[in-house]
Amino acid sequence: MPDHSPQADRFADWLDPDSKAPNGSSPMPRKSRMSYALPAVIYILLIGTVFSPDVQPVLAKAFGREPFGFPVAWVVAAVQAIVLFPFVFAVHHFMLIAGQAAADGRSIGKVGLLVYAASVGKLHPQLRRSQIISVAGLVYFVLICGAWIAYADAKGI
Repeated sequence: MPDHSPQADRFADWLDPDSKAPNGSSPMPRKSRMSYALPAVIYILLIGTVFSPDVQPVLAKAFGREPFGFPVAWVVAAVQAIVLFPFVFAVHHFMLIAGQAAADGRSIGKVGLLVYAASVGKLHPQLRRSQIISVAGLVYFVLICGAWIAYADAKGI
């Protein structure tokens, strides 16, 4: 005889992507290909900018021509790949929030999406984790940018 306990029903609802939560939303955010592709593209572009010929003189002033015996662009790209990797997760989680905003029929313009992201945890508790990761990622990115600005200023760049 199959088990029809409330826990089994909740688990079945969680597994079924077409099921709806009591507030009418999906129990788990749908992870589209775009929620993975866009963060990856942003990550590649951020790291790829160090190979631009316009950036090379700035990198040489900041770190020397061959830090650790390697070309400066490769060293900076490797460091950026490590330092910016957590930011990829923040963008992914923000894309989940944007997807839910679109599913709810909310504005996904700049201001509308930010306002929605600030309150999404109350409307869709399953996105509370994504909300926290997105905010933490934004703070992390701002701190990294601030550290670079302070370092560049101290070096006179």
